[in-house]
Amino acid sequence: MHATQNQVTEQVTTPARTLRDAALYLSRHGWTQGAYYDQTATCFTPAACTVGAIGMVCYGGPVDAPAQMFDAPEFADFEAALTYLDRYLCEVNPYDTDTYSFNDTPGRTRAQVIATLNAAADEWACTNGGAA
Repeated sequence: MHATQNQVTEQVTTPARTLRDAALYLSRHGWTQGAYYDQTATCFTPAACTVGAIGMVCYGGPVDAPAQMFDAPEFADFEAALTYLDRYLCEVNPYDTDTYSFNDTPGRTRAQVIATLNAAADEWACTNGGAA
């Protein structure tokens, strides 16, 4: 390899990385309740619910049903992040039985969702030795 060549390294996707990226997506593009994406949006990066944001991160764009993309190669990353977040939510607050109900709880705020995504990512990294 010559000094001017760039070495390509493969980036490992973990639930922590996916959850942090979903939090970043929501902070940049907005958050919504009751639907995966803002139904009135005319852009490729609409406001999204928590599950929609995880889907945006994993699939690279809006999809009709992020949790039903079983044949997509990115589904494993989506499912790993969503499953971890569901478990995390149940541990933190047993009333939040899953990510969907957490997102759609009346009075929930975007700031709370973003903070929870980051906290879950931190917990995953702590539990798994800070792996990628």
